[in-house]
Amino acid sequence: MSLLGIIASTEIEAGLIIGRLSQKELSTIQGKNFYRGFLGDRETTICICGIGKANAAHGTALLIERFKPGLLYIIGVAGAYPSSGLNIGDIAVAEKEIYGDEGLAIKTEVRSQESEVREKDEINFCTMDKLNLPLAAISGNNYYNEFPLFIPEKLKDAAKGNFITVSTCTGTLEKGSEIEKRFNALCENMEGAAIAHVCSLSGIPTVEIRGISNIIEDRTAAPLNKSDIVKAAKNAQRFFLDNYLSGI
Repeated sequence: MSLLGIIASTEIEAGLIIGRLSQKELSTIQGKNFYRGFLGDRETTICICGIGKANAAHGTALLIERFKPGLLYIIGVAGAYPSSGLNIGDIAVAEKEIYGDEGLAIKTEVRSQESEVREKDEINFCTMDKLNLPLAAISGNNYYNEFPLFIPEKLKDAAKGNFITVSTCTGTLEKGSEIEKRFNALCENMEGAAIAHVCSLSGIPTVEIRGISNIIEDRTAAPLNKSDIVKAAKNAQRFFLDNYLSGI
């Protein structure tokens, strides 16, 4: 049986799973912690990659090169878009990971239907396919903003949909509704597309499970509620452990 890889951005998002490893060993590679042991009877390595796309890609590349996983799980938290129907603590599974920031923002004129008078300018977003700039070419296929993910049969009944990876977290209801509509998305995070991108280049099936830590709304610069983050992180890990150890 091939090694199982798990990647999370913080210890909060992986601590319960780390605690379930037997014969556990910790190593630090290029500043990132890797926990190796057995989850059930399967050899497993957990990478704590750090927050953001660059950290995620770096950690994933190290995990793949050093430990050779045959399957990889992304475990973490996410902010749900306004119309997703998800609540804090709920679980969602990704069908696709989509880079939400990669592209071109352009200004377009909006004119009234009754006349040629310009009412305002709008900023429209062009994804990488509109620019004919693929982010990856795999087996003759170009990949732009979107990378497909694997959903095991046992997780088919979970809430699932498109996850968006952003560099700037969405802090207004207007922007959240715009992104949700553009990508038909459930939730956003800061790492998933980068992980899915690197795994796709290596041909490794990847599953993503996230707990909802907040609902996107008009907010201030204050940090999110810590107890909501912990609740979401624990729920995602429990969901993974309950399903994985019973045979997904």
